[in-house]
Amino acid sequence: MSLPAAISRFQSNEEFSFWKVSKKDSLTGNIIDPVQILESCGMVELVGTASFDFPNFPEANKSFNLINFKLTNGFTELKGLLNGLISIGKPIGVMAEFEKERGIYSLKYYKADEPTVNAYLKKIFRIVSEEIRFKLILRKLIENQKAFAKEEQLLKAELFA
Repeated sequence: MSLPAAISRFQSNEEFSFWKVSKKDSLTGNIIDPVQILESCGMVELVGTASFDFPNFPEANKSFNLINFKLTNGFTELKGLLNGLISIGKPIGVMAEFEKERGIYSLKYYKADEPTVNAYLKKIFRIVSEEIRFKLILRKLIENQKAFAKEEQLLKAELFA
């Protein structure tokens, strides 16, 4: 099939199968703390949380928070991407790391830095969600190209047989 014929065939088809892969932002709404963000994203499972005050220095009025989480079974292949995003850099006040020995992620921050942590987590999980969506679209596109190539081979076989 010539290129102009393929283009006109493509333009006449109004519905592309990858349009069915929708883009939605699941991290919007009234989310007020990092635990809620982690619970709502669906990619991670909370392992534990802790909060520590400094009773020896009450004038500091600080509270330190620790959240441990791990990727759920369906998302373990994203560990490399998530580790890379975490290692690229974090805003001041956010301490995130992957503990290889335990296989969990640790997120540490002061209560005063919670808005920064919320924004950081939303950004990380938005990037990961976009990567998942991209892979779905790419997989569907490759499947469509393979199906088109098979159809073309069958047509050529019928035409030249």
